[in-house]
Amino acid sequence: MNETVRIVVAGGGTGGHVYPGVAVVEALRERTDTEALFVGARGGVEQRILERAGLRHALLPGYGLRRASVARKAAAPLVFGAGVVRAASVLRGFRPDVVLGTGGFASAAVVVASVLLRIPRVLQEQNSVPGLVNRRLARFADLVLLGYEESRAWLPATAHTRVVGNPIRKMPTATRQAAASRLQLDAAAKTVLVIGGSRGAHSLNLAGADAAAVLASSRAVQFVILCGAADHAEVERRVAGVAPRVRVFEYLDDVQLAYAVADVAVARSGASCVFELAQFGVPAVFVPYPYAADDHQRRNAQPLVTAGAAEMIRDADLDGARLAQQLQAMLDRPDRLAAMARAMRQWARPDAAAHAADAVVELVKKKELVRLAA
Repeated sequence: MNETVRIVVAGGGTGGHVYPGVAVVEALRERTDTEALFVGARGGVEQRILERAGLRHALLPGYGLRRASVARKAAAPLVFGAGVVRAASVLRGFRPDVVLGTGGFASAAVVVASVLLRIPRVLQEQNSVPGLVNRRLARFADLVLLGYEESRAWLPATAHTRVVGNPIRKMPTATRQAAASRLQLDAAAKTVLVIGGSRGAHSLNLAGADAAAVLASSRAVQFVILCGAADHAEVERRVAGVAPRVRVFEYLDDVQLAYAVADVAVARSGASCVFELAQFGVPAVFVPYPYAADDHQRRNAQPLVTAGAAEMIRDADLDGARLAQQLQAMLDRPDRLAAMARAMRQWARPDAAAHAADAVVELVKKKELVRLAA
């Protein structure tokens, strides 16, 4: 095999389609010299993530279709064709040994281009229900890496799959004391984390703020709310009366600080958030996004509920009073929280990125041997 592995990681639309690819590249770099190029859609959330992280990247024209207007859907074939042409140009210029597609528009365009150019390709699926792009392209992949065993049922029987868990990017470890100090919190107080994903979550933000207004009036409970940009002012207004006990952020690059100090989290159940909370052993109240494709967020959370690691509230049933009652019941039972934390860690897949990187290296070696023998 060549001494350096050259990999293109394509995907976006949410942070959950970007961070697993980053985690796989981190693990690859621990195994071999690695040159990585990330590809996303221009204007997508991935553009901001990649630019902020200083990762080498290229951007394609295009957009996803799930909530696109009728006019945009009508233009989609032309837009996608332009994306594939641009992707093929990027691949010819970078000359990767392998392409890793993590879902979303950019993943589709790059993986299709890799098929046309006969470049080995791996798909990485985070959710319990594979996304539309990965379901359609699985039959053309050399390997599909899965986060959940349940995902296999949604893919063609001929697809080559391997369950590794969802790769989590490396995060510096922090003690509870250090994390509390960085976030200007009391390390001795019970702490609730409200986290809605890379874009925030409106219903979680408002319910979390209202629950904080009730529970943080006591010095025994404090909150960290990661709310995104759109709701920041409203969340700040709702918690004004208990502001010293509540830390509100649009986004937190060092999210491991919030995980390190949290006794319980209130969260959407996108795969990255689920696996990160499990790895840090943070019990959760999951509120699945009700409009997620194929109800995949509920399906993501269900195994943890079954394992006794989490509770679940339907979004339609969520409000500040209900959430405050649920959180108080959990915080009043430290023995139960400890058992939930243990169940979280037992369910976690902390070696997912390592197993994914090993699979990529294995595939590149195999393809190289085939090429040399030809």
